[in-house]
Amino acid sequence: MAKRWLLYVLLLTVSSTLLAEDNQNQIDRALQAQHYVEAELLLRKQIEIKPTDWDAHFRLAKVLSWQKKYAEAAVEYQGLIVREPDNADYLLGLAQVGVWRGEPRVALPLIEKAKLFAPGNFDVWRLHIQALAAVNNAVSKQQALLVQQQAATRFPELDWNIVASAAPELDSEYQRAKTNNVRVNQIELGGAYDHLSKDKGFWRSEYLSFEHSFASRQLVYANFLQTERFSFNDEQFLLGGYYPLSQKLTLNLEGNVSPAPQVLAKNSIMASLQGALGYGWFLTGGFRHSEYGTGPLQQGFSTLESYFSDFRAAYTLRVTDSLGKTQFGHQFDFSYYYQDANFVTLTYNMGGETGGFQGVVYDTQLFGLHGRHWLNQDWALTWELGHIKQGDAYSRNGVGFGIRRAF
Repeated sequence: MAKRWLLYVLLLTVSSTLLAEDNQNQIDRALQAQHYVEAELLLRKQIEIKPTDWDAHFRLAKVLSWQKKYAEAAVEYQGLIVREPDNADYLLGLAQVGVWRGEPRVALPLIEKAKLFAPGNFDVWRLHIQALAAVNNAVSKQQALLVQQQAATRFPELDWNIVASAAPELDSEYQRAKTNNVRVNQIELGGAYDHLSKDKGFWRSEYLSFEHSFASRQLVYANFLQTERFSFNDEQFLLGGYYPLSQKLTLNLEGNVSPAPQVLAKNSIMASLQGALGYGWFLTGGFRHSEYGTGPLQQGFSTLESYFSDFRAAYTLRVTDSLGKTQFGHQFDFSYYYQDANFVTLTYNMGGETGGFQGVVYDTQLFGLHGRHWLNQDWALTWELGHIKQGDAYSRNGVGFGIRRAF
């Protein structure tokens, strides 16, 4: 008898699991096909079976809002927020309901709270701009433009031309604000100092950089570098830019030249293409060709990165061919963003990389820390610390500092 009851329980458990999986598959298919009425019925059935299925409540809230059943969606979101008041996704969902039903002023406090808990969520930034534009007065329009510029600085890989597209009547005001208030130019002056082991002296460098933003994901940048390495002095001029090919693809082109190189490359050209994969994921692939006095250097690279909450994680694979030798390199970056546009990045690099002298590739190991901190909307400080081991040749310990002005 006990065995029979055990068999019944096992069969009931298996059948319940299969039914739940089948219901979940039906929901997924309905959502993929945008059959929201069907998805709503299936989600309500799932909640009736398991009232504590909070993911089903969250999905139901979204489905209701997509059907413009804003009052019902708000009830679902409010119930979820009571359970998790710090959940940025729930706050964002309720704020979207407010904006979509024409109550942007009600949504703004929710957006501010969501931004506090998830400053790295670009959907929150996007809704913030839309809500401010929808309030539709002079002050809110100006705030929308300012937030839009901050978002473009923080997420340059995304398209932030929201105000003009959401409210075409703001075009002329956008141009006035761009001219008078929004900072589209940035200039930075800085330098670095590295001490080398094995009595190999020091490196030093000074630089001046400039960038101008035409629109979201559309900017040009230039840099002048003067460096001393192993008692050789070099100068380098660099010019590059980003251009959006579509909503998801961004092209980056860059080239540099050194007039009389002794250490650096005579010239170099780089092209890369970044694609947005969705849900905060991005993939970049590119190639660089450099000409040294010792011969050409070819390098291919690919970066996979993810933005989540107020963090960024990235992995870069490099393949470098120089002086008849091919080597692989790996780089890991982890960034923390705070107070909107400020960040700190920890970097670990291993494998083949140029050692800073005529294209020689070393088996490199690097630990680095760098960041940027805005003192106000006009001035920022940049800094970096690093320890680099260039194979068995030498190690470098370095520090860098810069000051940036936006105008």
